[in-house]
Amino acid sequence: MTIALVKVSCINDRLIPLGLACLQAYLKLHAQSVQVFNFRATNYTLPKVIFDPLIQLDLTNFIMNHQDFPMIVPIANDISNNIDPKFSEGMYVDIIKDYSTRMFEPPNATKIRFEGIIDYCRNTVLEDLQDYSIIAFSLNYLNISETIISSCLLKRTNPECTIVWGGPSITQSSEAFKMFLKKGICDGLVIGEGEYPLLEIAKGVDLNDIKGVMSLNQQHGYQYSPGIQLDLDLLPTPDYTDIPLDTYYQIASTYRSRGCTNRCQFCAEWKLFGPRFRTRSVNKVVQDVETIVRKFKPRFMLFGESLINDDLEYFEELCDKLIEKNLDIKFGTHFRANITPNLARKAKMAGFEDAWVGFEAFSDSDLKEMNKGTSVNQNLDTIESLTQAGVNVLAMLVVGFSDIKTEKNNCESVIQTIEHFSQRSYFDHERIEHPLPVQFRPAPMYIVPGSFDYKSKKHNAMWSWKCQYKAKGNEHDIRNLEEELMEIPYIFNRPIPDDKIVDFMVQIQDADRQAGFTIGGVMKYVIDYTMEMRRKSRQKRKVQRIGVSAQRFEPKIKQQIN
Repeated sequence: MTIALVKVSCINDRLIPLGLACLQAYLKLHAQSVQVFNFRATNYTLPKVIFDPLIQLDLTNFIMNHQDFPMIVPIANDISNNIDPKFSEGMYVDIIKDYSTRMFEPPNATKIRFEGIIDYCRNTVLEDLQDYSIIAFSLNYLNISETIISSCLLKRTNPECTIVWGGPSITQSSEAFKMFLKKGICDGLVIGEGEYPLLEIAKGVDLNDIKGVMSLNQQHGYQYSPGIQLDLDLLPTPDYTDIPLDTYYQIASTYRSRGCTNRCQFCAEWKLFGPRFRTRSVNKVVQDVETIVRKFKPRFMLFGESLINDDLEYFEELCDKLIEKNLDIKFGTHFRANITPNLARKAKMAGFEDAWVGFEAFSDSDLKEMNKGTSVNQNLDTIESLTQAGVNVLAMLVVGFSDIKTEKNNCESVIQTIEHFSQRSYFDHERIEHPLPVQFRPAPMYIVPGSFDYKSKKHNAMWSWKCQYKAKGNEHDIRNLEEELMEIPYIFNRPIPDDKIVDFMVQIQDADRQAGFTIGGVMKYVIDYTMEMRRKSRQKRKVQRIGVSAQRFEPKIKQQIN
C-alpha cells in the first residue's frame, strides 16, 4: 500500500515543502511505499495581502490560519452534501463581499479564485489521488482552502480513504481545524512533527492509538496524546524526489534544528516540533547539504529553522566544515541577534549570503515587552558584524505591538539606525567598496495561534466572525454560519490604530529606500534567476520562430537547388 504525501497550492506560494521532503525520506528509510504530489496550480492566484504581507500597507486583522474559514466552511458543507457551490446565489454573495472587503480586493476576484481552486482540485488533484487509500496533506496558511476542498472531493469519491492533515497551520490551530474531523472531511490531525505518526499510519495502526494524532474516538469525542520528539541524528536527509524545485526558483531547503531557544511573546514557532529544542550533528548537516546538492542540483539553499546561531561554537564548527567541503552553494537562514565579527566573516566564507534577523524593535522597552531576550546594542552589533562581512541582512521589524508612545519612540530609533548605517560601507574580497547590504522590513503585528499573545488576548482582544453584509433572505443562513464559527477567533484589535501603524511603516520604508543600501542574498538571487529564465524563454521563442521560418523557405531552397 502506497501513502500519498500531498501539498496543493498555487504557483505564488513559494514556501518550499521541506516537510514533504523529510517525511518522504523517513518513510523510505523504513521501507514504506510513498508517492509525493506537489501540485502547483497556475489558474488562480492568492490575494496579495496574503502571499506578500511584508510590503502591504492595507492591514488585515484576521487571526493567522483562520482567514478562510467563513468561505471554506460553507463550501465544504456543500461539497460534502454533493452540492456544487453557486457563488452568485444565496448567502455566498454576502460572504464573498465580506471576505473580499477584508482582503482588499474586488468581490469578483474572490469569486474567480475560489471557482479556480474548485476546478483545479476536481480536475487535477482528485484525478491523481482518488485511488490512494491513505493521503496525508501538508498545510500552511497559504494553502488551507485547497487542502480542504481536495479532501471534500476525495471523501465524496472514495469515502473509505484515510485523510490526515499536518503542517504548521494544523499544529498552531488544531482547536480550529478539529471541526473538520466531526464533519468527516479528514480523519486525523498530525500535531507537531510528522515522521513518527506518518510511519504508524503507513503501517496501518489505528489513528486513536498513535501519539501526535488528534482523531475521533468511538464516542465521537476528540482524542489526542502528545507526539514523540525524535533524535534528529536518526533522521535521513530530506528527499526532494517529485518536488519541482524549478517552481521554487531552484531553491531547496534543509535544517539543523527543530524548535526555538526563545519564547517571544508574539511567536509560536517554538511549539511546532514539540517543547524541546533539538539540533542535528554538524557532520549530518554537512552530509545533508552534500547529498541534496548532488542529487537535486539546487542553486541556493535555505535552512528552514528558527535560528542557526543558538550555539556559536556549533555554528563555527558548521562553517569550518562547509568551508572545507567547498560545495559551491549559497545559503540563507534565520539568525539571532548574536554574532561576532570573526564568526560573521567565517559565515560568509562558508556560503551564508543571507541573514534574516528578527530584530523586531530598536527600543529596549519594546524588546523587553516582546520577551526577545536581546538588546538594542546587540541588534546594532549584529548588523555591523554581518554587513561588514558582506552578508546580506534582512532586518525584520514588528510595528504596532506596544502603546503609541513606545511605538513612536521605536520608529524614531529605527530611522536613526537606518541613517547611521546609510553612512557606512564595506569592502568585498577584492577591496571594492559597496553600500551596506541590508534591508529594513517593517510588518504589522499579527496574532498567531499558539503564541503567548494569543493566549493572553483570546478573551479581550479577539472576536469570532460576523458577516458585515446580510442581504434580505440570507439572514438565517448567515446566522447559522456565524454560530458554527463562534468558537474560532477570527479578528483582533491591535494596541494602536491601524493608520498609526501604516504611518510608522511608511516612515521606515521611506528611510530604507533613501539610504541607498544594496540588495543581496536570496532576494538578489531570485531577481537574477528570474531574469535568466526570461532570457532563456525569449531565446527559445526566437529559435522556434527561426525554425518555423526555415521550414517555410525549405521547399523554395530545394526548388532553386534542383
